[in-house]
Amino acid sequence: MNINFFAPTKMIIGSGCVLTGGKLLSSLGKRCLIVTGKSSAKASGALDDALSVLEEQNIAYDIFDSIRQNPTVSSCKEAGEIAKSINADFILGIGGGSALDAAKAVAVFAANDLDESGLYSYNWEKAPLPVVCIGTTAGTGSEVTPVSVLTASDNRKKSIRDDRIYPVLSFGDAKYTASLSDFFTRSCAVDALSHSIESYFSKSANDVSRMFAIRSCELLLPLLEKGAENLTSQDRDSLYLASVYAGYAISVTGTAFPHAMGYFLSESYDIPHGSACAVFLSDFLLWSQRFAADDAKNFSIKTGYDIEEVINIVKKTTPTVDIRIADSDIDALYPRWIDNKGLLRSPGSFLPDDANALLIKLFKHY
Repeated sequence: MNINFFAPTKMIIGSGCVLTGGKLLSSLGKRCLIVTGKSSAKASGALDDALSVLEEQNIAYDIFDSIRQNPTVSSCKEAGEIAKSINADFILGIGGGSALDAAKAVAVFAANDLDESGLYSYNWEKAPLPVVCIGTTAGTGSEVTPVSVLTASDNRKKSIRDDRIYPVLSFGDAKYTASLSDFFTRSCAVDALSHSIESYFSKSANDVSRMFAIRSCELLLPLLEKGAENLTSQDRDSLYLASVYAGYAISVTGTAFPHAMGYFLSESYDIPHGSACAVFLSDFLLWSQRFAADDAKNFSIKTGYDIEEVINIVKKTTPTVDIRIADSDIDALYPRWIDNKGLLRSPGSFLPDDANALLIKLFKHY
């Protein structure tokens, strides 16, 4: 048995939790910067609830609502400068994974004079500002992770991972997910499933991370098998819980090759993040069954689904990604797989040549 687990975020989940738990914000200061996208936080009702609480607690705020899917380092730095100018005491991220990941990076920039290289070299002289998250999707689990995935100036998705960017407080009310389209709900759900499965089979997994990964799959697989349409409020509660459990799992292990390889699909082909990762998930399951047979057997026993059944659910749920990639473009991706942490964490020995072969199998242009 081995245990390695650190979860400093106070996570509050439940109906109306933002309104009932908002008094906790008063301990963080008197002014904050809200980091969010153009419309999702408003459409979900989360922004209105947050503003109500901030006003009730006499906390002044400014809103930075320019965060897009796959947030850029430059937008986070811009928001960080605004946070400095208003002397923000904390950052409040509202939205899905993009807004929450951005809020973490904004907190770093708000406390330090950094450029992009300084962010990624962790050359942070001062601790980031405290981060509060209000999640509006059931997918990334960013509410409880020390990770921020950003698009750098070279248009590559690169992450920072540091215990100093764990949110100090997060709220999860599944009612906020009701405004999502069926397509986006599915994409978010398969992202959570990817997190759980990649974490479970990771070389970095331990008893605690696997406990969360299994519980996430127990909730997700029946819902995905049924379909992500016409969800009840109880279904949405389960999806949200599953995404948070998956977040706890990857906070220990990180992700494996589906996430590592999925990034370029979002960068170059505008494939939503969850769908981009799920494209590789069936092959990851087959690879794990081959090189971590005992783990695969235990996974099936604990979830009640064998690997083939999970693959069928993944194929049924994942939106079609119908692209073809030229040989030269596949070859150009090869350097990304060298010493790639996601590949190295995968079971067995998943090498750059294996990644290349998988891309040819899935996307080769004939």
